[in-house]
Amino acid sequence: MLVSEVEPIGDIGINLLQEKNPKDIIDKSIELPLRNACKIFLEKGIETVMSSANKNNILSKGEKTTEKEDVYGKQWLYPSPTFEDAGKGYSWIMINFDSLSDSNKDLLFSIEGRTGKDGQKIGEKIVWFVHPFIMGNLDYKIRTGQYSYEYLRTVLEEEEIPQNIEVDERLAEFEKRYVVLSYNNRYPENTVIIRMPINEATTVDEVDEYFTNFAKTFKNQQELEQKKKDTNANKKQEDKQNEMEEDAR
Repeated sequence: MLVSEVEPIGDIGINLLQEKNPKDIIDKSIELPLRNACKIFLEKGIETVMSSANKNNILSKGEKTTEKEDVYGKQWLYPSPTFEDAGKGYSWIMINFDSLSDSNKDLLFSIEGRTGKDGQKIGEKIVWFVHPFIMGNLDYKIRTGQYSYEYLRTVLEEEEIPQNIEVDERLAEFEKRYVVLSYNNRYPENTVIIRMPINEATTVDEVDEYFTNFAKTFKNQQELEQKKKDTNANKKQEDKQNEMEEDAR
């Protein structure tokens, strides 16, 4: 079966991690080429937001694929580029960046930074870091290291400055790579779009294999979280044991 034969489902984005019967929802709401990958992301505790792999992603005659340089910095244009632009000539899955573990964020940074033998930025074609246009968000600018507290105290009154915000190094890396796309504010503010180039000859099986293999490269966040809990519990137990031994002396 060809992707050009797949009809769009058109359901709005769903956080499958919050659903009681997520696998049933995947079978009804996710288009066939992406179902297996979404199930793997689900099992690994990774929040998928939106996805698309249907006939509408196939370029019409005279159209060309949309790349990062086609949308970067064009948020002032009307109509503004949207997530649908990311799907011109590509099938894709959008993930909530803020929900990812540090190791999974680092994996995506690594893939996005890949280049071909001729220096072509191939990673930028398949991984997009995306957020909507943000104006005057001081919290975000502090978290990404764009504004320091020292600088803000020279231009604002103390009561106007958000307090106790730490720089998030990985969010700062996100900020270096992002493109601005317009989308509904019901979706997460910081996302990642994973893309696969497709054409009229691309099969459902090819898309399924690509995204399934991609999903398998991610760390299982539920296992990572459990290990973290176990480590913290063991540390608390060790600290308690050490305190008891100190008291016994």
